[in-house]
Amino acid sequence: MKGGVYTKERCPVCGGRFIRTGSDYICPTHQTRPRRVYVQLYSRELHKYINLFSDSRGNPFSSYEQGYRILTKIRAEIDAETFDPSRYVAQKLKPLRFSNWSQKWYEDRKVEAQKGLIAPSYLKTLRVYLSLFQNFFQDMDTRDIETKKVKELYLSLNGSPKYIFNVMSCLHKILKDALDNEEIAKIPKFPKIEVPEPDIKTIDLDQQDAVITKISDQMDRAYILFTAREMVRPSETRALFWEDLDFKHDRVIIRRHFSLNELRETTKSKTIKVFPLDRDVRDILLALPRHIGSPFVFQKKGRPYSEAYARKLWRRVTKEMGIDISLYQGTRHSSATEAVNRVGMDMVQEF
Repeated sequence: MKGGVYTKERCPVCGGRFIRTGSDYICPTHQTRPRRVYVQLYSRELHKYINLFSDSRGNPFSSYEQGYRILTKIRAEIDAETFDPSRYVAQKLKPLRFSNWSQKWYEDRKVEAQKGLIAPSYLKTLRVYLSLFQNFFQDMDTRDIETKKVKELYLSLNGSPKYIFNVMSCLHKILKDALDNEEIAKIPKFPKIEVPEPDIKTIDLDQQDAVITKISDQMDRAYILFTAREMVRPSETRALFWEDLDFKHDRVIIRRHFSLNELRETTKSKTIKVFPLDRDVRDILLALPRHIGSPFVFQKKGRPYSEAYARKLWRRVTKEMGIDISLYQGTRHSSATEAVNRVGMDMVQEF
């Protein structure tokens, strides 16, 4: 493939053409040089000239020396049959810079969240990870992310094995989508990360009842009692409607949940569950005030409990009692664990 380094600029002093002298362009009268050059290639297969104005990182050619160096590199790629013109064409290169490509990937995930295909809580986590990736890879061509660079990211991460596993899994997902879109040729190797079993805490039912008893607000106490006795997720308790309660047959239907503070018309497990109502739960629910304009059982001035309010409510009470356990583990998980200890796993799974 024929090629050369050229410029369209003229001398800024006299307006004359720059003259090529050896390995440079110069105005012989004023000794000025062009600030921009381009590499021109001639393709015999296409029967046309191809002009390249930047290198594979998108940096414009600012001198004859730089342009010629890239021309030599391109010739080597042509000989090795690895030359890809899109790596040197700005409008082709820009969308594949990691900062741009990953942002487009995230925008597609936002569309999926709007359609209910992924949870808002998951989208929020992706945003955090994406910021980390973009700071690390910046404007690097997505096609150039190789095993060495992935390992560098892995070694730069600080945190628990679970956190590092989640971060690297997210990057793998991003690159897998790029592979599926035929925008990269292969996925680099990823380090194997061993994640130890999580430290899951529980409290016994006496401690659980003590926490519930200590809550003075009637609505707050009912919220925690319902979550613990019915063994449902706190996000499902927050999404409970009055129409989901059947006091005639003493049962409750769990059909929706909150993801962060967005109501989703399905449970997290994508199944509708029907549970018998615990007697104490039934009594405290019947005594709750209802809001005329709100369908939610657990509400403050008609507005459902937020994720932060429910979590802080539990933390405030348990901290005063010297109990260090999360809302989920202290209610649903502790109740389920106690049930397994009393009647066995098979019975609890059946329930």
